[in-house]
Amino acid sequence: MLKAAAYLSLVILLVAGCSESSGLEGRKVEQGTLDRSAGAFPVETMEAREQQVVEWIPGVGSVTADMRVTLSAEVGGRVAEIRGDIGDTVRKGDVLARLDDERNRIARDTAMAEVEIAEVNLTNSKREAEREASLFKDKIASEHSIDEAELKARIDAGRLRVARAALAAAERNLSDSEISSPIDGEITRRRIETGELVQPGAPLFDIVNIERVKVIVRVSERDITRIRKGQPAEVGVDGFPGVVFHGSVRTIGAEADNQTRTFPVEIMVVNDRPEKLLPGFIARVRVRGRTFEKAIFIPQEVVVMRDGQPMVFVVSGNKASAAKVELGFENRGKILIKSGLSPGDALVVTGQESIRDGSKVSVRRSDF
Repeated sequence: MLKAAAYLSLVILLVAGCSESSGLEGRKVEQGTLDRSAGAFPVETMEAREQQVVEWIPGVGSVTADMRVTLSAEVGGRVAEIRGDIGDTVRKGDVLARLDDERNRIARDTAMAEVEIAEVNLTNSKREAEREASLFKDKIASEHSIDEAELKARIDAGRLRVARAALAAAERNLSDSEISSPIDGEITRRRIETGELVQPGAPLFDIVNIERVKVIVRVSERDITRIRKGQPAEVGVDGFPGVVFHGSVRTIGAEADNQTRTFPVEIMVVNDRPEKLLPGFIARVRVRGRTFEKAIFIPQEVVVMRDGQPMVFVVSGNKASAAKVELGFENRGKILIKSGLSPGDALVVTGQESIRDGSKVSVRRSDF
C-alpha cells in the first residue's frame, strides 16, 4: 500500500510539472505570435541635421629634417683639433674641427712671394715700355723695340694675374683647414678622430636643422586630386599622445611611385612647440580639404546595401521607408550624404538590417 501511494504521488507531481511547462511555452509562443502579428520592429532613430563638415584626407608619413647637410673636407690634412661633437647645437660659421695647416701656410707664403715678384716684374716692364716709347719719339729706338717692350709688359701683367689667383687659392686652402658649420643646427654624427688623415671630400660631420621639419606622406590616386599647395594639415605622433602639430602642404609629387602607385606629398611643420618633432618619427597626417557648410553627416553603419545600392531608412509615423542615398567621403566612422536625405528626417540608426521598405516600426529616439 505504501509503495502504491508513493508511486501515485510521483505520477501526480510529474503531470503537474508538465502542465506548468506547457503553459509557459504556450505563453511564449503566444507572445511571439502577437509580436509577429503586430509586425512592428523596434528601431532607434536620430534626426538628420545640417552642419558644417570638413573633409580630412588622412595619411601616414615619416618626419625628416627640412635642412640636413653632411659637412665634408674641402682640403686634405691631418685632424689637429675637434671642437664639435654629437648633440652639440651649432651656429652657421662655428668652427667644428681644424686640420694641420702648416703645409697650407707654406703654400700661402710662397704664393704671396710670387705675387710680389710678379708685381716688380710688371713695374719694370711698364717702365721699359715707356722708355722705348720715348726713344722712338726721339727717333732713337725702332718700332720693333717698342713692340717687344709692350709685349713683355703684357706678359708680366698676365703672370701677375696668375700669381694672384694662386695666392687666392692658397688662402682658400688655408681657410678651409678650419671646418665650419654651413648652417644652424645640431650635430647628429661625427665621423673623424683627432690625428686622423682625411682626404678632400671625406665626410666629417652630419648636421640637421629641426626648426622646421617636413613630413613625407604617400597619397593615393583618389586623394591626390583633392590636395593643393598651402592646404592646412594636422600631424600627430605616438611620442606625444594628444598633441597636434599644425603644418601646411609645401610640395605635391607630379609622378606616382611605380611600385606603390602613390604620390609623395610634403607637409611643412614649424617646430615651435615645447614638444619637438624629430627626424624618424612616424606621423599620422590629416590634410584639410573642402568645407561643406550645410551637410548631413551620419554614422557609417546606418547605411545598408540593398541590391548594390546604398540606402538608409526614414521613419514617418510608424512606417519605415527606404531612401537611396549618394555617398560622399568617410571620416572617423561617419559618412557624408550628398543626396537622398533632408534635414529633419527621422533616420533609423539601429535595427535597419532587419527591416524593409514599408516595414512597421516602433520607435525609440537615439542620442546619436
